[in-house]
Amino acid sequence: MKCYLLSIFFFLSLNIFSQNLNLENKDSVLFEQYLPDLEITASNADFVKKWNRTKFYVKSVYDYARITSAMLTSFEDSVAKIENKHSKKKYLSSCNKSLKKEFGNEIKEMSINRGKYLMKMIYRSTGLTAYDIIKKYRGGGTAFWFQALCVVNGQDLKREYDPENEDLLVERAIGLIDSGKMNYYKRVPLTNEARKALKKSKRKKNKNN
Repeated sequence: MKCYLLSIFFFLSLNIFSQNLNLENKDSVLFEQYLPDLEITASNADFVKKWNRTKFYVKSVYDYARITSAMLTSFEDSVAKIENKHSKKKYLSSCNKSLKKEFGNEIKEMSINRGKYLMKMIYRSTGLTAYDIIKKYRGGGTAFWFQALCVVNGQDLKREYDPENEDLLVERAIGLIDSGKMNYYKRVPLTNEARKALKKSKRKKNKNN
């Protein structure tokens, strides 16, 4: 069952088209250059396959994660200033509509694996798990139901990002993109809300740097 995909649908109705994974043996050269401290316990062929698969999915959802994370962070900053419970609920509802407006036509064809990588990268940027997001924007009951459904199928919406172990290759792939050493699939923001959130995120990043 597509627990991650279903949860993302309730979260923000995201979707990206599926593509075939093309492995390139030449990428084995990158291991020593970019992954010098990674202990390899599998065969070289298996590792090449895993590394190429990781890069493919990271590249395919990088911009989606960047836009979504910027919007969520902007929403979090604003909702933290709202004390009235009714006003907060109303604001979160409008946030959910903004997310659907930005991504609503792209969820139906999203693969399970892309959903997993997307949520990992969103957590990396925001500190919010898929469960946290569903609970905040769709309610605790919905979050509980989806978590129970996913646990039965061996998945966990409360899973966090682990850059030192399980998600080490994801972290390295993101590092290649951030450093300009690897291209990714561009996705232009469609709404004013998304564009404003990205600008705000960029200003905050520049200020921190």
